Amino acid sequence: MIAKMAGAKPKVAVIGAGPGGIAMGIQLANGGYDFTIFDRDDGFGGTWRNNTYPGAACDVPSHFYSYSYALNPRWSKTFANQPEILAYLKKVAADNRLADHLVARTRVTTLRWSDTDRRWTLETEDGGRHQFDAVVTAVGMLDVPNIPDIPGADRFRGRAFHSSNWDHTKSTAGERVASIGTGASAIQYVPEIAPDTAHLTVFQRTPIWVSPRYDEPFTSDQQELFEHDPAEALKVRDAAFQAYESANFAVDSAMTKALTEMAYSYLKRKVKDPELRARLTPSYPVGCKRPLQSRAWFPTFVLPNVRLETSPIVEFTERGLRTVDGTEHDVDTVIYGTGFHAADYLRSLDVHGTNGRRLRDDWRDGAEAYLGTVVPGYPNLFTLYGPNTNGVTSIIYILEAQAEFVRRLLDDMVRHRVQAVEISRDVHHAYNDEIQQAMQGTVWLANCNNYYRHPNGKVVTQFPYSGTRFAEMLARVELDAFDWLSPAGDRKEAPA
Repeated sequence: MIAKMAGAKPKVAVIGAGPGGIAMGIQLANGGYDFTIFDRDDGFGGTWRNNTYPGAACDVPSHFYSYSYALNPRWSKTFANQPEILAYLKKVAADNRLADHLVARTRVTTLRWSDTDRRWTLETEDGGRHQFDAVVTAVGMLDVPNIPDIPGADRFRGRAFHSSNWDHTKSTAGERVASIGTGASAIQYVPEIAPDTAHLTVFQRTPIWVSPRYDEPFTSDQQELFEHDPAEALKVRDAAFQAYESANFAVDSAMTKALTEMAYSYLKRKVKDPELRARLTPSYPVGCKRPLQSRAWFPTFVLPNVRLETSPIVEFTERGLRTVDGTEHDVDTVIYGTGFHAADYLRSLDVHGTNGRRLRDDWRDGAEAYLGTVVPGYPNLFTLYGPNTNGVTSIIYILEAQAEFVRRLLDDMVRHRVQAVEISRDVHHAYNDEIQQAMQGTVWLANCNNYYRHPNGKVVTQFPYSGTRFAEMLARVELDAFDWLSPAGDRKEAPA
């Protein structure tokens, strides 16, 4: 459905001031739109503002984890750490005067579409209500921590926190620490805190493949060169881009087999104890879970004060954690390195669309959107980093493509005097059928549990093709892929 605007530009709300919100804000500012960026925290940065755990860093090369129109010649090394990325994002936002549009410390809880007014009402945690013609969600996948429901948590006398809400009021040095989980966050903070703890127990449910991380610093001469000759910085960016573009995620691809062999060879070189090595060896191919890189992970388990525990946790006690074998592990601090509800898209928002429909109900069998960006039944709602946009390239590249698409679509709506757009159900369903068919035979459906899938097995986070193909598919979308409705009631249905 599309509704006409009599030439006026829509008023737009952007939810989230992270990388996606910044990309969208820049597009809207350049297009002369009236827009507001809402964020639950006090500034720009998103996940890079929230995740301040020791060792936090990006696993995408710095020059590729940058906006194409805001290259940073001064990256310090191949994979930038959290403070440096946050500083970069804040600078990009400042350079584009996005603070003028930011409403900080305001958590949006509910979105309601009015079939009568053909507008969205945003409800905030403090009771506020705001109306907009269009809404862009830019909350990402990593906004709601996944904290496992372990019996007895309320009787534990120590402290417990999730890695995304790191407790900096007290150091873990000299403490007995339990770290639950061995994912992308744990692989970074565990080696950082391990040497100074009195004892560290790492609770592992499933082993992970780890490859060596080649994290080289950029010299001052290189940084000067990048600053004075941006073409040289582009060469570094393009090299990383091409590496991602050549990826093949088929379970039987040469790439998958080579990466799995390389990871196993690295494990054998770094872990000499056969019993420990066996417990650290996965039974699935590289890529089934998020591929990880570290030169510090395996050496951590050689430290005399570190223990790898593979016996499942059954409950908290007053003094720590008890495992299924009956052992009680006395600890002072428990850290949840258990990731996020990544497959449960827009979990932090209650979204109501046309005819009273609810997005949580529509997505009960797994989230899906057309090119990860628009959903039938929810006019003028756009989802950045939405379903099936993850995993094959730098997310900054994906966010740029989505933000450009939303801006182009809004421009077309103004040009054609259209007020609201709703993606055709036929177009949406055909696309998602194709996407799920393309998932067959990929590593994401191999023999492991991962955050890519809905509990029913459907892959809801990953895109099965290249980043270039995603951007090209978005660039080809025209207004005729949508149904629309004008203020006068004129209706146009997209062809099946």
